Amino acid sequence: MDTAKYTLQLSDAAIDVLIKRKKIKNFYLKIYPDCRVAVSIPLFMNVNSIHSFIESKKAWIERSIHKFQNVKKTHIPENISNGGTVKILDSRYVVFLYYGNENKIIKDGYNLYIYSKKYQNIKYVKKQYEAYLKESAKEYFENVIDKYYPIFALYNIPRPSLEVKKMRSKWGSCIPAKKRITLNVCLFKSSVDCIEYVVLHELAHLLYNGHKKNFYSFLLKHMPDYRSIEKKLDSEAVKLLFV
Repeated sequence: MDTAKYTLQLSDAAIDVLIKRKKIKNFYLKIYPDCRVAVSIPLFMNVNSIHSFIESKKAWIERSIHKFQNVKKTHIPENISNGGTVKILDSRYVVFLYYGNENKIIKDGYNLYIYSKKYQNIKYVKKQYEAYLKESAKEYFENVIDKYYPIFALYNIPRPSLEVKKMRSKWGSCIPAKKRITLNVCLFKSSVDCIEYVVLHELAHLLYNGHKKNFYSFLLKHMPDYRSIEKKLDSEAVKLLFV
């Protein structure tokens, strides 16, 4: 894969757009919540056409970057320390650290009690919390898969395996050939409807490759309000992926 950069001059700054040549037929432009901009282009597209495409999207790129920047200004970062807060299932919990003979985390009301053998070692406690979050997320995601799997069982599709990990730029992925779905642990910070949308979205790829009309028709049939949920999740991306 060939890569290059193009400097785009916005009204208040200059940004680098990462250009990636791939075996595709169309242009694909993506802006990440950390304001990185990347465009995927066909292998043999000439340079002038690439630059013209990027310039044609200049206004949209600038609006999107400003949107992410404005969200960051009001974002409350996660803080694993006494009195700090973390976000789980779209709710904030106050963190309390205590010494414990064994490591355990208890969620009570809107308080999160972290008992740790090394409660004064924040780096150690953060790893303990991350392990707890991943385990809790996997259990929750498995239950959501169970909720929607009967739809796919009708097509004689085996129930997929689930992997949960932290991803920087997407909520989930699906490998139909391996019957495996991967979900971003950060999704567990979002709301129930957003989680269910992502799970259904990835499960749908067991039936449909890509994002063509039949794929979206399937989503619409089984989740009529998926478009509004998708927009909600996109608007929250900068708060959930970069915490």
